[in-house]
Amino acid sequence: MNLLQTAAWPLADGHRRTTCWADMAMGLAAMVMVVLSGALNTMPMSESVDTPAGSGAGASSTDSAPRSQFLDREKVASFYLAQPWYYPSNTKLQRNDGTDITLKNMGWDGDMLMPPIDGGVRYIDWFGPAGFMIDFLHNKAVARLGKGAHGRKISKPVIETVETEGTLKGNPAPHTLKLTELFDRFEFTHGQNMLLFGGVLRFSGLSPRIRPYAGLGVGFAVPHVEVWFKGEKLENRTNEYQYAGPAASAIAGIEFRFGRMSYYLEYKWSWASISGLLTGNESWKNFNLPGDLLRQLRSWWKNDVPAYGTFSTTLSAHQAVGGIGWRLTPTPVAAP
Repeated sequence: MNLLQTAAWPLADGHRRTTCWADMAMGLAAMVMVVLSGALNTMPMSESVDTPAGSGAGASSTDSAPRSQFLDREKVASFYLAQPWYYPSNTKLQRNDGTDITLKNMGWDGDMLMPPIDGGVRYIDWFGPAGFMIDFLHNKAVARLGKGAHGRKISKPVIETVETEGTLKGNPAPHTLKLTELFDRFEFTHGQNMLLFGGVLRFSGLSPRIRPYAGLGVGFAVPHVEVWFKGEKLENRTNEYQYAGPAASAIAGIEFRFGRMSYYLEYKWSWASISGLLTGNESWKNFNLPGDLLRQLRSWWKNDVPAYGTFSTTLSAHQAVGGIGWRLTPTPVAAP
């Protein structure tokens, strides 16, 4: 069991540690950045395979500036696949029928290969060893109701029973509750989407074509909320994209460079604080994400109250990532 699992996995007696996921992951990522910064300052840089003729080992000895493989300014666009493994989280549900309940330590499952496939797109603008990153991540997260994404049949269905706290339809909630007693569907399968902005560092040491890197990102979550309550009419179902709260990520990986192509394998930690609305809405006029967000903005402006209540949870995951990129600016900038 790795360090993150040791720090946050449920203990034997069923009690969760009180470690704050965001603080812990950010702290670990910060340590990675410190190590990389030290490596940048101490490790010799190997000659770049992308350095133009005349600027490498054969350049004039009168050059006063040291040569390195990071003299070039690069812009790299890429796409990737990602498989998430979620940690359990508490889910709070408040409705106008007297329900104010907390579902404790709910499990979430990914469904990577069920369309739309989990992954993302990324753009990095490199300035030497440091880069600015824009990252759009699409995952799926499905509550354990014995079904996969979009209600599909799965070979080994799991229906979860969770401990509860609070009230359910005006009465004290039962101590334990099978999720299928409350939901027909509870998932984010057209995306537990996150738009992230951040910084990345890379360094040399293995070879000019192999570059380790690490980075941090912050942004916001835009999930497609699908919440259907058991036994309730179709009009009560929420099926729409929503701005739902802040999000963050930490990454560490290795890039393999061949010509203008870039391939990478990566560990990603993702975190999102989800505060969702139970609106009973379908995606608006087939405009999907932009239309739904415009409708939500209009409702905020008018101070509308969600028709069927609210919910909140936290989605935190370890992720395995593999991606392919294209270097848009292959020509390096000459050293001074």
